[in-house]
Amino acid sequence: MLDRRTEAAREAYMWARVAGGFRTASKDREQARELSNTRSGSLTEWQRWLLDHLSNEIDQPRAIDLAVMWARVAAVQPIGDGS
Repeated sequence: MLDRRTEAAREAYMWARVAGGFRTASKDREQARELSNTRSGSLTEWQRWLLDHLSNEIDQPRAIDLAVMWARVAAVQPIGDGS
């Protein structure tokens, strides 16, 4: 299991990736949804993350806000807390 700092940094990265390529991320999510209906075991980590996190209510400004929030969370976590 990842420690809190690493997990928060990962979330920040993923949301920044969404924010930086919002249209692409939205298309990737739709492709992942179609693929999950037939072969869910063949989804990439990115596709699984998109299905778990990206919804129609999320827009690019919200993705930016989430990336910043998770970066701040990561910054205040102790290094190697093992939780």
